[in-house]
Amino acid sequence: MNDIQQIRKSLIWGVPLYLGLIAGAYLLTVHEILPTIEAITSKAPVVRIAPSLQLIPFVGIACILGILVASTRAVPLNARNVKRFERAFIAAVGVCVVAMVLIPVTSVLQRVYMPRNGYSMCAELKDNPTFWFTDWVRNPAWCVKGKSLEWVNEQAGATAPPGTP
Repeated sequence: MNDIQQIRKSLIWGVPLYLGLIAGAYLLTVHEILPTIEAITSKAPVVRIAPSLQLIPFVGIACILGILVASTRAVPLNARNVKRFERAFIAAVGVCVVAMVLIPVTSVLQRVYMPRNGYSMCAELKDNPTFWFTDWVRNPAWCVKGKSLEWVNEQAGATAPPGTP
């Protein structure tokens, strides 16, 4: 079996680290992923999509399960009970790997789906930091170099719907 004392020592720094990752995953999900989905469904004038964020919720789940697996190994438990958590952890890591592999696929799919939904790709807006983020505007005339997402919302003449950056 594993060295229980070593696992307990690892929990001292591992649990706070994983809790930080869980908090980060939660915040990114609530403040980035969900607002982007809301903006797309509400047909917002401008939407910024980061396909790599699809990985974040699964990382949070894997971290929760990682804490559970380490905790069950640190406390003498029935091996059968520990195996259940280990299988769930391995499945969560597998889902993370699949989500990571699908990031390029998601990038390609957004280039098909967003134009069908009435959006035009815009790489000219301010704060478009890397090629991992893609800005989409409903009106191509709003794609003006150096202008912000807020400026596009003002040009649309609408109050920004919930979830619009």
